[in-house]
Parts: sequence; structure tokens; C-alpha cells
Amino acid sequence: MNAYLLAGGRSRRMGRSKLDIPFGGSTFLRIVAVAAGPVFDAVMAVQRADGAAVADVKTIFETPHDEAAPIFGVERALQDARGKCFVLAVDYPLLTSGVLRYLRDRFEVSDARMLVPIWRKRAQMLCAGYSRDLLPLIRARIDGRRFDLRGLIEEAGAEIIDEKDLRTRFDGEPLINVNTPEELEEAETLYARS
Repeated sequence: MNAYLLAGGRSRRMGRSKLDIPFGGSTFLRIVAVAAGPVFDAVMAVQRADGAAVADVKTIFETPHDEAAPIFGVERALQDARGKCFVLAVDYPLLTSGVLRYLRDRFEVSDARMLVPIWRKRAQMLCAGYSRDLLPLIRARIDGRRFDLRGLIEEAGAEIIDEKDLRTRFDGEPLINVNTPEELEEAETLYARS
């Protein structure tokens, strides 16, 4: 099972690219890549069609489009995947290999076409497992200009990993998703305390 790191986000709420945000002596991208490395068969970046290849990570590119939405990166990942894969945003700076291994193992034995963890009462669509056979649903959503990935949960019959289950297994905030300067500040405070 491969992991695909979505590297082409516009980062509007953060105000700058998240790829190279410094964090804990590393960067957002490196932290997620290092966490995924020992867990998956391969780790690849998915970049916009007009984006630059990611240094030291095999990079595949989305087909050109005018919209800004992660669904296009998921589509490209599924085109490349052989079967089940994992899609990751780079804005999980406290993510660990242990969490990813647990999620991968659950997805590997699941009959579901999608596996989605819940964290802070939100479905983490960009730290989730996707099956290649979801491509028709993804394309239908794109054609219908329905870019929100959360709509796939019901359509795909996703297996949901309950937040309570995750919190009993893992300490801290490994699935905190950082999209704003305020969330970055919170993540830095959590990191400093760990």
C-alpha cells in the first residue's frame, strides 16, 4: 500500500506554503514523509500540474484544472495506486508512524473502500485510506463540481475510526490538522510540551 502526500495545496488560510513550514527542527513535509516512510511500500508526492517536483520525494502531477481542491490530488493518487492507498496532507506535524501503521493495518483488513479517522470531531479526509475503485465516484463528484471529500463518506460506505478508539491508543494530538497561524501556534505549544 502506497502513501500519497498532497503537496499542491494553495494554503490560503495559512498565508504561505505548508510544505516547508519549520517545525520541531524539520518541516511539515519532512515530518509526514518520515512518519509514512516505514509504514508504506512507497511514499509519493502529488503536485498540481504547474507545481514543482518535491525534493527527495517521487512526485506525480495532477492533470491541469482551474479549481483549487484536494479532490484533484486524491484523483491523481488513485490513478497511480494499484489498489488501496493512503492519502495524506502535509499539515499533520504531530503525526507518528504508530498512528499511520494502525490506520493502514485497519484499512488493509477492511472490506470498506475507504477508511476515515475522526479527530476533534472532524472526519480527517486527508489522513485517510482510499481504494482505487473509488475513482468513478471521485470523477462523478468532480464532473458535478462537488469538490468536498466528506460527501464520499456515505457514498463510499467508509469505515469510520472513532476518535475515542484513537485516543485510547495514542497520546497527545497526533492528528491535529494545521491550517491557520493560530493552529500552528497550538501545535508548536503541544510539541514543546511533549
